[in-house]
Amino acid sequence: MKGRASTLLGNNNEISKWSALHHVMREKKIGILCVQETHLLPEHEEQIETLYSKRIKVLNSRDPLRPGNSAGVAFVVNKEILDPNDLKTIEIIPGRALALRIKWHNETYLTLANIYASNNHTQHPDFWNTIARLWQEKNIPYPDFLMGDFNITEDALDRAPARLDNEQAIEALRNLRFQLNIQDSWRMNNPTLRAFTFYSNANSHSRLDRIYSSPVHELSIYGWDSCTSAIPTDHRMILVRYAPTNTPFVGKGRWSWPISLLNDEKFIKKISEIGRQTQREITNHQQRTETENPQRSWENFKSKIRHNAKTTAKEHLYKIRQRVKQLEEDLRKTTENNDIDTNESTRRQKAWIENSRTNNNKLRQNGQPRAKQ
Repeated sequence: MKGRASTLLGNNNEISKWSALHHVMREKKIGILCVQETHLLPEHEEQIETLYSKRIKVLNSRDPLRPGNSAGVAFVVNKEILDPNDLKTIEIIPGRALALRIKWHNETYLTLANIYASNNHTQHPDFWNTIARLWQEKNIPYPDFLMGDFNITEDALDRAPARLDNEQAIEALRNLRFQLNIQDSWRMNNPTLRAFTFYSNANSHSRLDRIYSSPVHELSIYGWDSCTSAIPTDHRMILVRYAPTNTPFVGKGRWSWPISLLNDEKFIKKISEIGRQTQREITNHQQRTETENPQRSWENFKSKIRHNAKTTAKEHLYKIRQRVKQLEEDLRKTTENNDIDTNESTRRQKAWIENSRTNNNKLRQNGQPRAKQ
């Protein structure tokens, strides 16, 4: 999060980022969100509890030396999706590593870990070794998911320009992964793809933010995504969906009009004309019959406007899908460009395409027509 507040949000609220975070969790239907660099003092946690306790529960671990200015990791549980009562946190390294044990479904429990590693690579070997030791001493179950800002990459492929990080740090992290039996599932399924989550001011890119998972969940995780969010930060948000094989099937729900259609003047005019026709039809009824009566006219009116709404929505979505398809192709070509490691312009272009794709995907989710460019 890079702190609890931002002037970009247009106010002086000390916890302004949490309003945006609350909105993002509702919009994307996130069950558990792991955040780093929270910088939360007890009074800030009380403010968040007062404002948002109906929908989210925050489980924060503070830096013991500079709690309001450094580090801090937290789990944010969406109460609209998960039961917040049956959970337990285990503090591994205050402000840097926090584990969560939560009831997921029926009698199934999940163990998650939220990590925020130092950006000083010389501290990494001791950091990862300490987590490995304390994990055993505290008798924490093997994690189902371990995620966060690792401030290190395991492969040269995850940096542009490509380079290897401190070998001792990488080895210590891999030893921890081996001990905890977790894997980089995204990388395993995308062995040659280059995707970055952090863009520095020096136009270097890196995949510092990752989600490791237990091999037993390989068939239960899907929908990997990396996107910008409404929370002002210099990192992209990483998303993954988890659905155990025994989870009850949930359908798409009933169809409803995309709100964006109300901004389509051509569509509104068409609906108004259908409404006027229906009104004249009802007024002109001379004798009520089984096929000609106000109720039948009203039913036909609803069927016609629903048909028009679905047709118009499909037209909007088709244009957005084509735009997203083209952006994904452009992104693929840019990522595979041989000079991405040496040319800053190519890396900036990649960042622009990713941001444009994220914006168009958001429009597609909301059923909105793409703005003219």
